[in-house]
This record gives sequence, structure tokens and C-alpha cells, in this order.
Amino acid sequence: MILEMKNIQKSFGDVRVLRDISVSVAPGEVVSIIGPSGSGKSTLLRCATFLETVDSGEIRYEDEPAVTTDEYGNAHYAPPEALRALKRYYGLVFQQFNLFPHFSVLKNVMDAPLTVQKRDKEEVRQSAIELLRKMGLEDKAANYPYQLSGGQQQRVAIARALAMKPEILFFDEPTSALDPELTGEVLKVIKQLAEEKMTMVIVTHEMPFARAVSDRVVFMDGGVIVEQGHPEAVFGAPTQERTKQFLQTYQR
Repeated sequence: MILEMKNIQKSFGDVRVLRDISVSVAPGEVVSIIGPSGSGKSTLLRCATFLETVDSGEIRYEDEPAVTTDEYGNAHYAPPEALRALKRYYGLVFQQFNLFPHFSVLKNVMDAPLTVQKRDKEEVRQSAIELLRKMGLEDKAANYPYQLSGGQQQRVAIARALAMKPEILFFDEPTSALDPELTGEVLKVIKQLAEEKMTMVIVTHEMPFARAVSDRVVFMDGGVIVEQGHPEAVFGAPTQERTKQFLQTYQR
């Protein structure tokens, strides 16, 4: 498994956001996480990428421990140097792009491989240009984020994440800030990555897309996994009443 999360518990004050969540992701697998707002989907991703700390549970990347829990139920994180090494396994694409406004498109894609991974500048440059070509943005390399549409900015963000050569890519509602026309641009890119067997975890409200692109769908509500399985099973014949209720709101 590339990622294993076991018995994850997370609270914000008195509010339990994740209740004993366990999920794993195999190489080449596309897992979509769906559910109503406030169900814990984004928090789960933030815990997986160390942007939030868990209260208890285990997190491993390719069997290397990031978080363990002692006999008293307290979580312990790996030392900072070990966590930095584990971060090389993943890339994260946010809702709001998070590009550096004062960097060109090309510099946005090149920055982390150069500053974090200390890779050769010319190799990084060629890789970045190829990624921009793949995103249909080769002609925008010298532009700045404010000169791009939202869909173009999100495609730059995807290229930036891929530039780090991650083993797994996390998407946190990557189209929620986009209008329907631009949403299609971004979903097309993610679908292409799925066809190339890129390992991905996608938090999304785009139900037809999740059904079409996923190997497995996880439905969360109230901080727990209510149901998971093959997309045709979850969307076509859900076994849990809560799943049925949720999916009815998306039926056209």
C-alpha cells in the first residue's frame, strides 16, 4: 500500500470530526471521497498530508510510519527529518490553487523541485515545460497567475504538484472554485492522469466524474465511513440508507 491510515481520530475542541477512520490506497488506485459538507472529507486529507495533526491512529507511507499511537491512545509523529522525507511521497492540489502570484507559471512549477528537492535546474526546467505541455499550457509559461483563468491556474497547480514526482496525488475539491465550463478542463486532466494509472485520492462533489474515474468510492458522513466500494456498487446499488439519501440529491 502507498498509504495506510488506521483508526484515525480527530477533534476540534469538543467537535469530533473524524471517528475511527481507516482507509488505504494501493499503487495505481483512484479513490474518490464523497459526502456532505462537514462530513470530515477535507480534514481526512489534511491529516494524511500532515497539515492537521491527528489525536490518535496510525499513518504510513509505503510501510514507513509517520504516526503511531501508544497504549494510552496518544499519537506520536515521526521526527521532523523523517516527516520531511515522507512528504516526498505525495502532492496536494488545493481548492484555491495557492500559486505564488509574483512567480511566472514556469517558476511556480519549478520552484519546489529546485528549493526542496535540490534537483538539477535544467532537468527541472525541461520537466516543467513538458508538464505544462501536458496541461495544454506550454504557451503560458511566461505568464503570471493573474493573467490566467481559474481553470488554467488549477492546471498549473496540478503541474506543480506533479513536478515533485509524487507517488500519490491528493485533490481537495479541485473544482469547487470554478464555474462549470472551467470545471470540465480540470476534470479532463485528472481523468487523463487516472488513465495513466497515477495513484490519486480525490475529495469531490462531482458525482458523475467520481463514478466514471474511480476504482473505489468512499462515502463519508458525520466523521465516519458509511459505505465504500466499486463506484457502480456505491452509486448504482448503495446498501446504506444514508448513502441512498445523499445520492438522491444528485440524481438528475
